[in-house]
Amino acid sequence: MNRSFYFLATALLGFVLIYIAPLSPNYTVYDIFGGLVFWSSIGLFLAYSVLQKVFRFFKTNLNKVSITIFVSYISVHYLVYSIALERLLTAFYGQLFFVSSPFISFSVTTFYPSSLYTALMNLFFNPDLVAGLPPDYYVELSFYAMFMGLIISTLVTVTITRVINMARTLGGLRTILLAPIIGVIGGGSCCVSIPIILATAVPAANFLVLTAPGEEALFLTYILLPPITALALGIHFRSLIPKPPKEFRLTIKNKS
Repeated sequence: MNRSFYFLATALLGFVLIYIAPLSPNYTVYDIFGGLVFWSSIGLFLAYSVLQKVFRFFKTNLNKVSITIFVSYISVHYLVYSIALERLLTAFYGQLFFVSSPFISFSVTTFYPSSLYTALMNLFFNPDLVAGLPPDYYVELSFYAMFMGLIISTLVTVTITRVINMARTLGGLRTILLAPIIGVIGGGSCCVSIPIILATAVPAANFLVLTAPGEEALFLTYILLPPITALALGIHFRSLIPKPPKEFRLTIKNKS
């Protein structure tokens, strides 16, 4: 059995712990530990399978430039996306809180009863690293948001780094490489631009405030947008060095 199987099996164990959390008096412990096991296992599975080349490139090209790109993007991603999401929640449900002084906390929201839906809610929204700044700024990041932020930031970093390396090699053709850079910046900004658009537009559309379509828009933004963005960035990264046509590939024939 390969290691991918063990990573997926461990992820399943983490999901089981999350599933049975509502049945245990130690809800918080089960939820936090289950979330850590699940998302770390999924991360390792991706790192050794579909994203193996991405992480290998990231590791071999780790320098001041790539670190600056990574830290800059992930900071903006976490801050803007979480604030935009909180404003979107406020647009749907009204003022949810008042921040009188700065704070940072780690919390778990309890969901009942034990069911597949409850487990998914725990998986995507628990636990939370929460920070507040007066007057009404409230930043909230779940394990899911942190995980997807790391994946997307890594993809943005390796793609821009690869374009920079290509620019150094091609010299006079650097202008042509502006298109891939613009593409990856546009793709990476998707996760922060769409929530901002929704957070701005939803208050003007009052008929959505307490309706199912409004809740679906929030769900699609928070749950589905990050993996779609990651997929697009992954495809973009692979396309920067296309494979030559079959007729131009070298083949080695065994001598009999």
